[in-house]
Amino acid sequence: MNKLRWTGAAGLALTGLLVSGCGVPGAGGTTASSGVTGPRITQPVTVQEVAKPGPTTLRVLADSGEDATLKALVPMYEKKYPNVKVEVVTKGFDDLMKTVVNSMSGTDAPDLVQGNQGYGTDGPLVKAGLIRPLDDVMRAYGWENTFTDGALKQYRWTPDGAVFGSGSLYGISPATEYVGVFYNTDKLAKLGIKPPTTYAEFTDALARAEAAGQQPIMLGNSEKYPASQVIGLVQAQNVPSRDIRSWISGVPGATIADQGTEAAARTVQDWAKRGWFGNGYDGISSDDAVAKFSHGQGVFLVAGSWNAPALQQSMNGHVGFTLPARPDGTRATVGSLGLGWHISSKTQHLPAAVAFLDMLMSDRFAQTLADVGRTPVTGQGTVKADSKVVDQVNGIGLKLLADDGQNFYLDWASTTMLDTIGSRTQDLLAGRTSPRGFAEGLQNNWLAFQQQQRQDAAAAGGTP
Repeated sequence: MNKLRWTGAAGLALTGLLVSGCGVPGAGGTTASSGVTGPRITQPVTVQEVAKPGPTTLRVLADSGEDATLKALVPMYEKKYPNVKVEVVTKGFDDLMKTVVNSMSGTDAPDLVQGNQGYGTDGPLVKAGLIRPLDDVMRAYGWENTFTDGALKQYRWTPDGAVFGSGSLYGISPATEYVGVFYNTDKLAKLGIKPPTTYAEFTDALARAEAAGQQPIMLGNSEKYPASQVIGLVQAQNVPSRDIRSWISGVPGATIADQGTEAAARTVQDWAKRGWFGNGYDGISSDDAVAKFSHGQGVFLVAGSWNAPALQQSMNGHVGFTLPARPDGTRATVGSLGLGWHISSKTQHLPAAVAFLDMLMSDRFAQTLADVGRTPVTGQGTVKADSKVVDQVNGIGLKLLADDGQNFYLDWASTTMLDTIGSRTQDLLAGRTSPRGFAEGLQNNWLAFQQQQRQDAAAAGGTP
């Protein structure tokens, strides 16, 4: 656990543009299940409103991956709001996910916290009424003009936490991240291959790399999820984004056992049979795969956009990034906005918390996000990165958002899907299951989870 600052807490009375006792728009009133029992935001809070209560301590709990972001943001925030001291605690992702619900359940819960989209973390936070809807904040600051409806679905829930992808907005993030294709520029040049921009060009490049005796793709799959992201990249070529997101969100009648998903599984299984991933990939971690790629193993690396700054440095600029376009020219892939930022339903510092989110989401902070290696959603057309590959990631990321091509992550679909998809993917690549068996295994997990969700909701008198 990393501490940027830890100071004593101070109370704060809710004032200014907060309408006492009103429900949050779109949250279904001020019910206990929604977590909103008091004021709402009707327009942007001002410096004077944040300053009125006097000395204030704002407590923040976040993923350790946000250290650089918060070290830049907190001084800017405290300069603008000098009466507020921000206490930041960061934890590693796994530790945060294991403890965040308990942390938010305590009497000393932080005012702002990061969760994780899907049924595993955000669902329980919503169900327990631990975080407040942000519909009022979104409208006050115009965030709905920045994001597509499809992108915002990843933070939407019914107040009982039973239905993911619809209902009130419970989180927001200023950054986007997604899975794409890194390539070794020197190797492509020696092979006489232009950086691929379409899926057809990408698969042709893989075949040409194999023919030249090169390992086409560097893969490390010891954590089980990286290979499933390769499947997701291919799946995006065959299955509409709305269908994938509907399945992840638990829309009744949705299925992943479709022809497009089976075709993607068949393709990736064939790549494994042809040796395109090399040998021993299930014993190589994702971090080691990135390191091996940076030292010349593999022509391509299918991996998260967040690896761009490290690869730029380790490969001394001899790396590029692409996301193969679909036949219609649009782009889609595995990806999402960043871990959602939430406001505690217990906070006594709502104006200060909202002001913190506003600064984080602002156009003026976008360049800082880019400087620390994030892909900002705001500040479009004005943000410049200090390397070509990061610029490529940022530019493609904005196109992906404009195309509404974020397909989310398949493991969000249930609380046990991460384990299921990981083991099923390993079986697929090893030839122990068929493409149909792979897809049906995921669908069976989904069906069982959705049935349990309906039973739990009915027992609680919530959403059927």
